[in-house]
Amino acid sequence: MALIRLGPSAAAKEKRLAALLDGRDPAGLGLDEAVREAQARGSLELAGEASPDAAAALRRAVDAVDPRAPFTTEALVAWHRALGLGTGFRTREKERASGPPPAPPDFIAGRLAILQEWLAVESSRELKPAQAGALVMARIAEILPFDAGNGRVARLAASHLMVRAGARPPLLLGADAARLEAAIGAAFQLATEPLTTLLDEASERALDVMIRALDASEAP
Repeated sequence: MALIRLGPSAAAKEKRLAALLDGRDPAGLGLDEAVREAQARGSLELAGEASPDAAAALRRAVDAVDPRAPFTTEALVAWHRALGLGTGFRTREKERASGPPPAPPDFIAGRLAILQEWLAVESSRELKPAQAGALVMARIAEILPFDAGNGRVARLAASHLMVRAGARPPLLLGADAARLEAAIGAAFQLATEPLTTLLDEASERALDVMIRALDASEAP
């Protein structure tokens, strides 16, 4: 696994968080729940969904895969199923206005298997968390394996890989839509740095959520 080096801002926030915790167990303070709620809200903003059912489904999807498990095609299907958007890969052709064409239906399983195999090899473990997240997000966006919900599944996969590698969950927001689209487009051209940078920034937002939650709990 690549050594995680925090930027100056994130490192300062980690110190602030540690000071606020002051030895307390964060498990009983609702911090993980606050982060998950913010992450779900942002993902739904990006998906253009606002219904309580969609929010509940996204929360179920987060729990559909063991956070310690490696990335697999089965995990993708499990996330998609938990979202209530279907039970398998699409069987019809899909088009894209720009960028590489989505995978033909008969090629979806094979291309995802290649992604799974690549992420399982030793060399991929040298990737930093946000680099791994950017890779899987861009590849899912390129393949478009499902009829609906590809963005939500790609964000779940990226978050899964980043958290498994030791990073904070990335909180992508509706306000990131244009930048995210441009970054994924660049990744299609093998320029993954913009998407990696965005995911690093999104991961730092989890610290902001946790700090605000602790500040609020201590307010008189």
